[in-house]
Amino acid sequence: MGITADATSNGGTWRVRIRSSAGDVLGAGILLGSETVLTCAHVIPDDGLPVPATEVLVELVEVHEAQPVPARVADGCWVPQRSDGCGDVALLRLSRPQPAEHAAPLYRLPPVLGRPVWMGGFPKGLDNGHYLRAKTAGRVGPRAEWVGLDPKSPRDVVRKGFSGAGVEDEATRHVIGMVVSRYDDPVDVPSAERLSVSYMIPVETIVRHLPVVHRWVRGDPGVDRPLVSPLTTGVQDIGFAQRLAVWLRREPLTGRAGITDVETVVIEDDDHARYEALSRAITLADRELSGGGPDEAVSAAPRGTVPPLGSVDLAIDVTKRTDTEVALRVADRMDLRSPGDTSPLSRVRANAVPLTIVAVGVDRARDPEALVGFMKLLADRGSRLLLVFRDPHSSGLRLAERLFRPEAARIDAWLDELAGRVALAADREHETAERGARRSSLSDAEDATALRINLTRLRSDPELRSHRIVAKLAAFEHSVRAVAERAEETLRTIDAQQPAVQELKWQLVSYTAMLGTKAESERAELIPLHRAAVRLLAEVPCDLPEARRAVDRFVAAVHTPPEGEAP
Repeated sequence: MGITADATSNGGTWRVRIRSSAGDVLGAGILLGSETVLTCAHVIPDDGLPVPATEVLVELVEVHEAQPVPARVADGCWVPQRSDGCGDVALLRLSRPQPAEHAAPLYRLPPVLGRPVWMGGFPKGLDNGHYLRAKTAGRVGPRAEWVGLDPKSPRDVVRKGFSGAGVEDEATRHVIGMVVSRYDDPVDVPSAERLSVSYMIPVETIVRHLPVVHRWVRGDPGVDRPLVSPLTTGVQDIGFAQRLAVWLRREPLTGRAGITDVETVVIEDDDHARYEALSRAITLADRELSGGGPDEAVSAAPRGTVPPLGSVDLAIDVTKRTDTEVALRVADRMDLRSPGDTSPLSRVRANAVPLTIVAVGVDRARDPEALVGFMKLLADRGSRLLLVFRDPHSSGLRLAERLFRPEAARIDAWLDELAGRVALAADREHETAERGARRSSLSDAEDATALRINLTRLRSDPELRSHRIVAKLAAFEHSVRAVAERAEETLRTIDAQQPAVQELKWQLVSYTAMLGTKAESERAELIPLHRAAVRLLAEVPCDLPEARRAVDRFVAAVHTPPEGEAP
């Protein structure tokens, strides 16, 4: 498979077990270089100081006769988990160096959906280590710093003792991330439906938080240097920035055989505002260049102009490059292998390439038409593409528009499928209305009626036979899904609340009967409390905590004797 000896994980000799000074297993770690260990910040015991000074013991479990080594948090290398879920990384400095040949090969690898990985940790009772297998499951979290790991089996979910463990790519044995946490559905969820998932922090996110780690990382960055924005200026072309963010936010098309997700954009040489919007979007979407948190470029950005973190896997300036050079960049970025012929084009042809790629200057490539042909190969292998041209009249742009034009029959079939899904969404929305549900405040003026109108517009869209219709249909499909999911969630909430709401209503009725025994002045004070409780219980869905408080206030007032009267 062409994996050289120095590119593998050295048999896992980089694996580290971290113990307290008392000998308790705290978690795992990754040896970097000869004197440094990468782990999660929460693995190190909290001693109340801004940066823990606690000494821990580091053990190279895969190195024969290796002795425990004392270690402490390295200066400037402590990033605890913030309230938004970002961070939770730390570097430990060993008190004495270890052989550098045992160090891990960290590698920048886009955590694309479904990539097989494995990891080894030290759960309770298995202090010598236990290995689990999983597949990468996409970005998660408020700023998408974490990547989900779907376990190969229910027993393959990480547990205490795995935090800080390296996550290895099964195909290449490169370490592409670090285990950080897990999630389990509540115990009241039926066991057959219960979800358990693990999480990792990708290497590029670790580098963002701890730049010093860069020295131990292999693999090219995801963004070519000319495309990186300094993020020092504001957004001039807000409309274009929002368009980019919408495209990057969209989920990849699945189950759409014969339909490629390709967007073409023209940015002329003197359109500096549009080019900066593109560069800004690419930079904010890259894991290594943009971090979670209150960065000014994110917090001050106009509404709808910030793409999700990790939504660009590769951004290439293809100016003056050949299709072979671009193929090499793609193959290296994804660490693609191919048996036999190892040329870049063969490596791409032999593998799925589920990347989101931005290619800038397509019509300025060495051979624009050959490069467009390679972009077609990438799209056919599963890539989402944003192709940026500099000349609106270039032959490369005209070729791209022809090559990526979807078949009319496939677009018509998609429209027919969407019509059916609109009808189902309308039925579910009608059901919520019949059950008295109030209109969701989360809706962006999208409901079943708006969906029907927009579907009619799409059927007569002037770009119906152009590749640009794909983006419009994908955005519309997202709206249909949102309406349907909102209605389904409302119905589930109504059903789940029904027993509690009914119980509160019975309690309210029983205490309302006591009003007849009260004096008129007392009833005048109680009636507003009663009305407030009735109003809240009548809302669908019900704000249960607030309704319960309203009923409790009424009940307490009924029990409270008038002023001056003995209880």
